[in-house]
Amino acid sequence: MATKKQLLWADLSLFIIALAWGYTFILSKDLLLEITPFYFLGTRFLLAALILLPFVWKRVRMLGRDVWIQGTLCGVALCAAFTLQLLGIDRTTPGKAGVITGTNVILVPFLYYLWRRKAVNKGAIIGCFLAFFGLACLSGEGEWTGISFGDMLVFLCAIFFALHILMVDRAYEKKPNVDTLGFVMIQLLVVGLIDIIIAVGTEPIPQPLSSYGWFAYWFDCLIGTLLAYVVQIKAQQFSPPVHVSILLSLEAVFAFLFSWLLWGEPITAVVLTGVFLMLAGIYITELSNQEA
Repeated sequence: MATKKQLLWADLSLFIIALAWGYTFILSKDLLLEITPFYFLGTRFLLAALILLPFVWKRVRMLGRDVWIQGTLCGVALCAAFTLQLLGIDRTTPGKAGVITGTNVILVPFLYYLWRRKAVNKGAIIGCFLAFFGLACLSGEGEWTGISFGDMLVFLCAIFFALHILMVDRAYEKKPNVDTLGFVMIQLLVVGLIDIIIAVGTEPIPQPLSSYGWFAYWFDCLIGTLLAYVVQIKAQQFSPPVHVSILLSLEAVFAFLFSWLLWGEPITAVVLTGVFLMLAGIYITELSNQEA
């Protein structure tokens, strides 16, 4: 069982990941104007895996068959989540994509119950609902125009993000001393290989990016992918799945904050209410002391 200090550092790390992902949400949206989605995701994750490989090569060779199987399965879920999200973002509005992606907050505790037959306590469930309603406020004044194909893709991505969190938690339960960096590298490699294969078969070769495009690409690759997943997978050794899902859902809060700072998007009373509900959900969940 994690100590209070370990839990605090894990949750703080997840908070910082959410901040970075809020920024990458904007960068990715812009980058889709310069590069096709499968080449973007495939090269992004493959490069992240190759950068990490020299640091874990000796340890990866010593990983058992069961770790490779668990890492591959987690990688497939992560690939489905990111691919569906990017395809959905390209077909719907940023606000709707943000709130629909955030439904993984409310999906995690219920999937956790169905998968493990271990109910979460009432405080954690209340916290999840508050966080989800906060995301609904952040979606942009609630001005919905109907459910589109893009919306459905993003909802499917939310399911796979929730499944990925639970699958990583289960992998750590089976192998509590598994090499973290090796486990992350396997997942990044799986995502990169799947999307590259799809890209080669379905998309034209990408053209050179602009200077802003390269900045967005490398930030997504190094910070939003490599560093983020190393920290997330490590933090999940100490932080319960419900904590992970709610803290990472703060991505939506930061996405709106960066939209305001960089794009001049107005911050309304509804948006401020959403931020308050998100923080209240996190606070209540932390108090509930939900254990994985």
